[in-house]
Amino acid sequence: MVEITEIKSAAGKTAAEIIEKADLKQGDILVIGCSTSEVMGSKIGTESNYETATAIFEGISEVCNAKGIFIAAQCCEHLNRALIIEKEAIGNMPY
Repeated sequence: MVEITEIKSAAGKTAAEIIEKADLKQGDILVIGCSTSEVMGSKIGTESNYETATAIFEGISEVCNAKGIFIAAQCCEHLNRALIIEKEAIGNMPY
């Protein structure tokens, strides 16, 4: 079984790599969508796990907060794959 600390660390490292490769800047938005079930080795949508979700979010948010990058979370199909964004990010949306 994967340790929660490993998940948090991997999420942070992955976010940092994506930010670097995508050349994201302060005020940009990083969209995150993943399945905690799959992270834990199960079929998508079969074993949602709050602890895993928290570790993923904490790892990513530490990196994003340090660089001033907003996070948008993609919901599951049961919520029509809606994007949840930080209120402060709305001012950065191109209209």
